[in-house]
Amino acid sequence: MDRKKVALVTLVGLLVVVLVVGAALGIYSLAVIYGTTTITLDESKTYQTMEGFGASSAWTYQALGAIDDEEVKEQAMEMLYGDSGLKLDTFRYNIGGGGAEVSGYPDPLRGAQSYFVAENFKGDYSVFKDADNYDFTRDEGVRELFELALSKGNIKRVVFFANSPHYTMTVSGKTHGAVEQQNNLKEECYEAFSDYLMVITDYLYENIICKYDENIQVIISPVNEPQWDWGGENATQEGCHYEPEELAKFYQQFYTTLNAYNTANGTSFVMDIFESGNYKFIGDSGTRFDKYMKAFAEYPFFESIDNISVHSYGTDTDKLLRTLFDNYMNRKYPDLKVSVTEYCVLEGGIDKSMDMGLYSAQVIMRDLTMIDAVSWNYWLSVSVYDYEDGLVNWNMNAADGEESLSAEKRYYAMGHFSKFVEAGSVRIDASYSDTLGFNGVECVAFKKTDGSIALVVINDSSRSHKINIEGGYANVTEILTTEEENWKTSEYENAGSVTIPTNSIATYIFTK
Repeated sequence: MDRKKVALVTLVGLLVVVLVVGAALGIYSLAVIYGTTTITLDESKTYQTMEGFGASSAWTYQALGAIDDEEVKEQAMEMLYGDSGLKLDTFRYNIGGGGAEVSGYPDPLRGAQSYFVAENFKGDYSVFKDADNYDFTRDEGVRELFELALSKGNIKRVVFFANSPHYTMTVSGKTHGAVEQQNNLKEECYEAFSDYLMVITDYLYENIICKYDENIQVIISPVNEPQWDWGGENATQEGCHYEPEELAKFYQQFYTTLNAYNTANGTSFVMDIFESGNYKFIGDSGTRFDKYMKAFAEYPFFESIDNISVHSYGTDTDKLLRTLFDNYMNRKYPDLKVSVTEYCVLEGGIDKSMDMGLYSAQVIMRDLTMIDAVSWNYWLSVSVYDYEDGLVNWNMNAADGEESLSAEKRYYAMGHFSKFVEAGSVRIDASYSDTLGFNGVECVAFKKTDGSIALVVINDSSRSHKINIEGGYANVTEILTTEEENWKTSEYENAGSVTIPTNSIATYIFTK
């Protein structure tokens, strides 16, 4: 047979294969789109144990806490930490660097207040060890909101995080670099910054946290997004850049200071690293996640670390990026847990649509199922901005009769996880028949601490779907969010299936 005939036969064969595969996929897609999806829950196959859901106090609390309207403050904390709201169990408390005093940011809220009295610094950094050099009557409104949140009884973890060292410790003399990518913390101030964090944490723990529950876990995160520029003329908020080696050296000093504090006080405070600006490091030399990790591994503190904190910025709903990151962690650091400690949608405006709710739920779900995140936190708990960065929106200039606080679908999307998947819940296998994802259904399941099962399902399609649930569960509590409803709750006997409406999020609690 000559070459032309061989080529023709090969081409015909390929066309036949393409047609057969295409027909098969077409039949499969029609079957899953118009048929019944089956979700099989397997309690014997487990993954990560959840440690919590939360959001941060940054930028807004200093203004919200200062208003006279106690009802608005109470409502905000109930929406976030109360039983009727998101029931968040993690409070991320921003320890400011004093940017409100010196930095002159275009938005004054983005330069946080500091408890340290700068006039007490005369060039000797040992003053940061002495609590007498701090004024803890400052930021009274922030502390009031913190106490209101704690009073709800749901907080199990407090993360004290800092965006910048105190400005007296920086090269620029401000809470951002004079130029982009400047290592702004002076090397001679590694110990002073560590002392600064411990004095503030000690006060807030002893005088506030212990009033409510001394067993609340305390975590200290000294650095936030070290890879980013955080300097120059365009700096708009507190932030500090660290190169990998400098950051590793500082972490070793902080770990030493923290251990000494724990030993002296009988506490078990934990150090968190390293709030990576994102985990989308492959193909993006700016994040250099692997270079930071390699630098950390050269120091003794790294042997005691069991968790790495990352942010989901830029990853959004992308499955490939999550797969690459998960493969990297499993290959290089299989014993480290992963926490997602910040995320928001980096877009202007406030999207009130169900599409934003579905999108937000997908981000959370894919972080839980694809990188096994043990905790998940939104960025701002309360926002005053016309931006997609807050769970609760506060109209701080509301006139008479206007609503001061509001929540959009992203808020309710997060509640499908935070309200029903408490710390200690264990993710179990939830396999479903549409493995290729044609029908727009995604799910994640957890065995709760009381033995019941929480199954969160997203239906990102224009069709409702009947879903068979295999696992032998007798009763169902259904919590549903659609374009028209938020957390609509129904209870019924399990007939072997549930029906999830078009473009909706549902949490099902199954009991036997």
